[in-house]
Amino acid sequence: MMIKASDEPGLKRKSNKDGSFRWYWEARSDLAKRGYRPSSVRLHYPDTPDGNLQRAARCRMLWAEMLAWESGGGAFARRGYDGTIRSLCNLFQTDEYSPYKKAKWNSQRLYDQSIKIIVSTVGDRVVRGRIGPDFQRWHSKWGEPKAKGKPARLTRAKHAIDTLRRVISFGVTQGFDDCVKVDVILGKLRFDTPAPRSEKLTREQVEAVRGKAHELGLHSIALATVLQFELAFRQKDVIGEWEPCEEATGGIVHNGTRWVNGLTWSHVDANMILRKAPVKTKRHGIEVEHDLKLYPMLIEELARIPTGRRVGPMILSEATGEPYKHRTFTQTWRRVAKAAGIPSHVKNMDARAGAISEAYDSGADETSVMKLAGHRNRQTSARYNRGSLEQTSRVAMIRQAKQKPNKP
Repeated sequence: MMIKASDEPGLKRKSNKDGSFRWYWEARSDLAKRGYRPSSVRLHYPDTPDGNLQRAARCRMLWAEMLAWESGGGAFARRGYDGTIRSLCNLFQTDEYSPYKKAKWNSQRLYDQSIKIIVSTVGDRVVRGRIGPDFQRWHSKWGEPKAKGKPARLTRAKHAIDTLRRVISFGVTQGFDDCVKVDVILGKLRFDTPAPRSEKLTREQVEAVRGKAHELGLHSIALATVLQFELAFRQKDVIGEWEPCEEATGGIVHNGTRWVNGLTWSHVDANMILRKAPVKTKRHGIEVEHDLKLYPMLIEELARIPTGRRVGPMILSEATGEPYKHRTFTQTWRRVAKAAGIPSHVKNMDARAGAISEAYDSGADETSVMKLAGHRNRQTSARYNRGSLEQTSRVAMIRQAKQKPNKP
């Protein structure tokens, strides 16, 4: 069956270097110059009679959408969505019902960074017709080293593809039919991800950091590290974080940001019981409780602080008298850790993994470890467990005991 050129408006054939060719649909050049998008669409159909019919039908549909855009005075329908990834990303960031609007400020910042990568590389691509190889190719591109000889940027690629998944999923909720199929395809794909961290901060290393911090006059670093390790807190649960604020009233405010979520002396009652909801579960009301009297190293650190100074944030920078900024704390901690002989691959964040691993090493049951970490399920806690010789040896002894024959 012959297909007339009039039945395939906008169809173009382009040659590959190996002599093969590929099919594209292209918009009228005058409308493309006026801003119509997509101006070009790759057509993935087999060169079979059925494939030719599907390709022709797609061309007619794309051509009709282009003419509808022209007749509408060059305006896109459906609340600013023109079928491109760029417009969908913009809608994701601006729509009042988008999950972007409900995300925390630091999550929004991460979305923004990834969307910048997505839009600058594939923003003009249309959502319709995207298939697995497209996303696999994009993921590989996003993960390429920044320069020759540098390591692959798998974390960058992971954040970008995760953000793209959320953007496409949002498009599904908006009723965009072209997003539905792509959402299913993305759900079937698996991508290379960065290897999980295997490092942990040990009790001996905590003692080394603690001692060196006091030697350098950085007593806040000692207390913060002990709090993180003994109570399995995240860094931000101890030192807090600075979130953007529109009004410079109330709380501790600096350069348009307000300090939130850190430990304060009000979290500790008269019986030395500390109660605090971790940052990641704060919205859901999960609160952890710790009897500080059971932690000798922590009691020693707290004893250094006069009763009269036990007001407001627990951790204050010696340099500013205010809570640390994240980068400043990390850099200061690294300086102390280096002086204490801690390997550079062991980071402050590994204090939490060290605490959870030590709990497992000590034989604590999974539910208790989950409570210590403030997790909702055991699987999450298990991810922080850096399996150690103590744990495997305990299992070996249990197995050997089962194999011993009963004595008469």
